[in-house]
Amino acid sequence: MVYYSYNNQLRLYMNNSDSKMNGMSWDDFRYFLAAAESGSLSEAAKRLGSNQPTVGRHIDVLETALGLKLFQRHKRGLTLTNEGAGVLEQAQFMRSGVQNIQRMIEGDYQQLQGSVRLALPEGLCNEIIIPRLESFYQQYPNLRLILNVSSRTANLTRGEADIAIRLFRPKEGDLVTRQLSLMEMGLFASPEYLQTHGQPESASDLLQHRVISYGDELAGLPENKWLLDHVAPDSRMLQSDSTATRLKATVCGLGISIQPCMFASANPNLVRILKNTPISTHEIWITYHRDLRDVLRIRVTVDFLCQLFGVSGGSHDLPVKQNTQARQRTHTDMALPYLGANFN
Repeated sequence: MVYYSYNNQLRLYMNNSDSKMNGMSWDDFRYFLAAAESGSLSEAAKRLGSNQPTVGRHIDVLETALGLKLFQRHKRGLTLTNEGAGVLEQAQFMRSGVQNIQRMIEGDYQQLQGSVRLALPEGLCNEIIIPRLESFYQQYPNLRLILNVSSRTANLTRGEADIAIRLFRPKEGDLVTRQLSLMEMGLFASPEYLQTHGQPESASDLLQHRVISYGDELAGLPENKWLLDHVAPDSRMLQSDSTATRLKATVCGLGISIQPCMFASANPNLVRILKNTPISTHEIWITYHRDLRDVLRIRVTVDFLCQLFGVSGGSHDLPVKQNTQARQRTHTDMALPYLGANFN
């Protein structure tokens, strides 16, 4: 109740103090938001591509303009004061408004031109999307894709991307989403590796083989745990969180690795082994902010990506909380060039 009362006071303060508001900059609030949501100056600097002194300077300017202490600083980072928590709530509303304006400006709702920012995992980008982009540009020569390839989940509500392809079901209530497929994982090696080291006939045979595993960031994924449970401790020749690195190392014959089975059709130098050994499966979802569902450049891009996975009508999907009947397909339904169109 105390916080609610203070928050109302803060709103009145910000609405009625025109002279003080004139000395403020949205840029200062942007740095404040990054620091408040990350909990440290260093992490805020990374998010914004800046540095700690610059972040600190913007926060100091904002505190002076507001006449409020926004953070308690300590060795572990930053903690919001009560006043800071109230400002954070209002700043998040401000950010939403700014992003809505940007979306209107950048995405003329009826013009099929401009850029589309797509966030997706590295492997799907390199092995599934990029090889088929020529047909996209033939259909839409005035569109430009900006690819955000990272293991980090892009925040669509904050405008970090327009569309995202994720390996888990999105749960944010302001997103529109659809399941594209199930991505089965399998064990793979190069023909050269198998010729030199032999082909394992059972999971226990992996104790005699070299492997390529995930790095520290992805070490907890079920397929990586399965692999480490079936190999000798000193058998890991390479560890990497990069899908492209692990795939290249496998093709070059460094060892056996776990890869999405859908990659095999595009890589003749991959041989699947222990086909009847179940490892794990990931869901593939496409999602975008509901504010963008009527933007034509977003709709056609979503439809194109859905077609790659054999799903039609992607831009007419339901919000996350309503989309409970997604049809599931595995990589075995897929066939180039559209990776298949059959449903289980």
